[in-house]
Amino acid sequence: MKSYAVVALFDPLDVGAVINRRAWPAHVTLASNFVTSASTSGIARAVYEAAPVDAPMRVHVGEQALFGPNRDVRVRLVDSNQAVSVHNRLADQFESLPGFVPEEPAYWRQGYRPHLTLGPAAAAGEGDRETSNCVVIVEIRDTDARVLAAFNSRGAL
Repeated sequence: MKSYAVVALFDPLDVGAVINRRAWPAHVTLASNFVTSASTSGIARAVYEAAPVDAPMRVHVGEQALFGPNRDVRVRLVDSNQAVSVHNRLADQFESLPGFVPEEPAYWRQGYRPHLTLGPAAAAGEGDRETSNCVVIVEIRDTDARVLAAFNSRGAL
């Protein structure tokens, strides 16, 4: 099965865009890597039902932290009740998809911590405020990710 993620972007990407996983653009992860046997349209319908783009997502950038199994992924935590709410609605939707399994269950539901991953293409300082108007579904590959669907506050792009 393929692996997917759902992220809120600060700058939109087109469907079909390929992202080097070491150079993600600035984003807030809403649903970390998961697998499902559902079709792309089924995943997109679940994202749409969770309504993550009914209004712009505003985040307040906080302190640095280290994520990942080796605690070597630099992130900045973000304060956003909206992101937590969207994550929970996405989890509700995804758990009903055929073959759904989160790759890191500890980062779902109660373990979800909204964050902005830092890297060459994404920098943010503590206290920054950002607004996302775009949510994308990506297929995670070995070294890159491909945008499968994109939504903004007006619906599918």
